[in-house]
Amino acid sequence: MLTVLGLTTIAAPVLGLDGTDHSAHAHEAAAPPAVQTQSNVLDLLDSRAAAAQLSSPTPQSLLATPTAQARAESLQASRAAERGALDGANVEGAHGAMAAAVPERKIVMPLPQGAFRKTSSYGGRADPFTGGSSSHTGVDLAAPLDTPIYAVADGVVDYVGPGKAGRSSMIIVLKHEIDGEVVYSWYNHMYASGLYVEVGQQVQAGDVIAGVGNNGRSTGPHLHFELHTDDDLTTTDPLAWLQEQGAVDVSKLSQ
Repeated sequence: MLTVLGLTTIAAPVLGLDGTDHSAHAHEAAAPPAVQTQSNVLDLLDSRAAAAQLSSPTPQSLLATPTAQARAESLQASRAAERGALDGANVEGAHGAMAAAVPERKIVMPLPQGAFRKTSSYGGRADPFTGGSSSHTGVDLAAPLDTPIYAVADGVVDYVGPGKAGRSSMIIVLKHEIDGEVVYSWYNHMYASGLYVEVGQQVQAGDVIAGVGNNGRSTGPHLHFELHTDDDLTTTDPLAWLQEQGAVDVSKLSQ
């Protein structure tokens, strides 16, 4: 800005920038924003300086002087830098926080597409061992042993180990913050050898956290998947939640 003020002070008497209105229509045009006006002053200085050079050619002896040439190049570079700074300030003022790119949130299915089939839905069902009425707190997805199990969203590993809260071994619990709300995804029935993460570990959507097992109260290799909406073990239909979140197959993460 000091350069702009200096140039204006020096060049104004020579180039006619004395504040006098020389245009018959000057009062009809709206004054541009302050940053835009400063940039225009630089452009006007350049254009009038070029016109002055045409009418009063610079002596060859001056052009031949190395220091004069260096000062001219330095002045040109300084004006270019000032224009860039002014443009940058104008963009920042116009867009603010929008200048930073916002990463796209990803939600994926817990098993690869084509590798599983649903064998038991969320909600009421007949207990596969007793035949009596029971409430199924998750969804059962049958798949071959060791089929990779994916973290459905970015989060942190909250629990790894034996079954708890009535769920049989082994269990992985991930804690996620999605759209400002904390949810927990539970993965069940793995073998100890099929647990690939530890408590406190950060994971991203699509990371392989375990392999499908047939451990505990299980009638065949499958993933029992649950979705908890609070710290009180409140569950919701996990497949409906995944659909609402627009969950995709892990193979589409790179697309």
